Amino acid sequence: MSHASKIRLTTLAAAAIMAVMASSPASAYAVICKSGQYDIDMRDEAQLKGAFGTSYCTFRRFQYRSDAENFAKSNNMQPGKKCSCR
Repeated sequence: MSHASKIRLTTLAAAAIMAVMASSPASAYAVICKSGQYDIDMRDEAQLKGAFGTSYCTFRRFQYRSDAENFAKSNNMQPGKKCSCR
């Protein structure tokens, strides 16, 4: 394999990794209060605002759903329980 071929493969591999990273949000799961109840949601802020307007707020975002669930549980924010954005 020539030196130029190795460089092309390395460049393609780097581009592929960057594409995967760009398509995977770092904080995909949000612990939110929507319409007065806690929830865990995958939508980004623009989608949440479109769906709920001002009747939601985000407490924290996580990469993994299990981390969001653990945060909610340890902070007494179980989905379905009452909450307030104030």
